[in-house]
Amino acid sequence: MKITDDLDFLSARLHGRREKMAEGARLDALCRLTSAADLSRTLYPGEAPFAAEELQRRLVEDLAGELSGLSRSLTGPQAGLIEWLLKRFEAENIKLQIRGLEAAGAPGAAKPGLILLPGAPSPGTVAVHTPEELMARLPKGFFRQSLKEAVAAYPAKSRPFFYEAALDRAYLQELLHRAGKLTGPDRDAISALVRQEADIFHLELLARGKFVYGLKTEILSALRVDGTEMTKQRFAAALEAPDLAAALHLLPAKLKSSAAASDPAELEILGWRRFSHLADRAFRSSHIGFGVVAGYAALRRLETANLITLCEGLRIGMAGADIRSRLISEGGGAHA
Repeated sequence: MKITDDLDFLSARLHGRREKMAEGARLDALCRLTSAADLSRTLYPGEAPFAAEELQRRLVEDLAGELSGLSRSLTGPQAGLIEWLLKRFEAENIKLQIRGLEAAGAPGAAKPGLILLPGAPSPGTVAVHTPEELMARLPKGFFRQSLKEAVAAYPAKSRPFFYEAALDRAYLQELLHRAGKLTGPDRDAISALVRQEADIFHLELLARGKFVYGLKTEILSALRVDGTEMTKQRFAAALEAPDLAAALHLLPAKLKSSAAASDPAELEILGWRRFSHLADRAFRSSHIGFGVVAGYAALRRLETANLITLCEGLRIGMAGADIRSRLISEGGGAHA
């Protein structure tokens, strides 16, 4: 995309790009394909088809590249918000390495799924065996400090869940902070979108942390992100509920739709479905403006998640209708 500081021009370009996204009927058509190779040919015509893993990597790298281009087209708090969205890839890379600490072979080595952004430091391929060793190899900065605090807070040989959740909390807290710096008519719509993502994290802490892993209330309470619909008091009450159904009935009004969920996976689907709705609202809140950019960035993330889910479903031979039911849009959910 041609770099420009003209937000009006950028917004108009993104409206055109939205019309070509894999949504609705286009997504239905992709679900009728029969292989990951066919999906690759459809998405990247004129190129040799990628293997499923390579296709998924390409999709994520394309998303990262587009977000990088958007950030360079903006200035001030608007650029700051989009720039921070790129940090999600850095956090996910670290989380992949955390999960690899106990893997067979070379624990902690860089995995094929890692997304190396232009100009970003490589995580390296030297084997590490503990979170402390991984922390020492990370470049100085936000996520190294976040992991350092998590290592100090949680005992040796803790579940990867603790360290991953600490990274997510740090990322989301800063994302909320940057959204709070925005001004203009689109601020409310964008802030609602960011708060929803943080509250999806809270729902995962509640459903999986409490009612699957059985973690202590005080540990999960410390991971709560400030500034969302999930207040400290409400979250504490939900964590003390006897079961997931009772906890969900204590949710804020804006998350009440999630009370229909019967398990963590369904709960997550409902949360991301609301995120999709808020992203579309931000995109359509004005024909031009930063709401278009922020909404588009969120919708592109969901599109990428859908295409990765579709690719994986085709790889393992799932039926198209079954894959479609798992996608975020009409009647389904997934996320990246």
